[in-house]
Amino acid sequence: MSNACVTLNQLKFSWPGAQRLQLDIPQLQIDTGERVLLRGPSGSGKSTLLSLLAGIHKSKPGQINVHGHDLGKLSQRQLDRLRANEIGYIFQQFNLLPYLTAVGNVELAVKFAPARRARLAQRGVSVRAAAQQLLQHLGLDHNSQQQLAQHLSVGQQQRVAAARALLGAPALIIADEPTSALDEAHRDNFLKLLFQECDAQQSTLLFVTHDATLAPYFSRVVELEQLNQAAESTHV
Repeated sequence: MSNACVTLNQLKFSWPGAQRLQLDIPQLQIDTGERVLLRGPSGSGKSTLLSLLAGIHKSKPGQINVHGHDLGKLSQRQLDRLRANEIGYIFQQFNLLPYLTAVGNVELAVKFAPARRARLAQRGVSVRAAAQQLLQHLGLDHNSQQQLAQHLSVGQQQRVAAARALLGAPALIIADEPTSALDEAHRDNFLKLLFQECDAQQSTLLFVTHDATLAPYFSRVVELEQLNQAAESTHV
């Protein structure tokens, strides 16, 4: 049985009307529980690849498999369900609801994700208790958890976004440039906490950045420009 969480096979993708491929990736496998840094400069196709992995844009059958599901064979409704249940996404701008508290933002992660709620129920823990515990582990005390998101610091908002992605132990955590607004000390502390939580619930981590200095923190680094033959062809 394959231990892969993510598999790409002959992935080719171009935007409608485009004259060339945006992505042409022969093969990539990310195993369950791995921490992988995907690095590439602006315009290299990182955002496009993430949108395909998250099922926001569709691939052809056989090109992308996430957590045992061929994304090209799923309907939009099935893609939405898979994304809600098995993909935790940390956005670069965090995308928190400003009028909700920190803990309220985290709880939203499982509102439309029955599989994530079921995993919490199997542990005998409520959604609220699990959200509070994650925030505590990520460094937000009780008072900070009750603050509206709009009143939190950038570093606190980042941790709320991470807790929201982690709640309910989704199979895959995608982190899209989440440390770009942090100084080195806060960045290092955040990475340490993120790794601890991913390990605790055995979630696979795909961390996407343009920052080469983050490479030593990861067991594996994938350079998108080397992987993507479409990017290579533009430099010929």
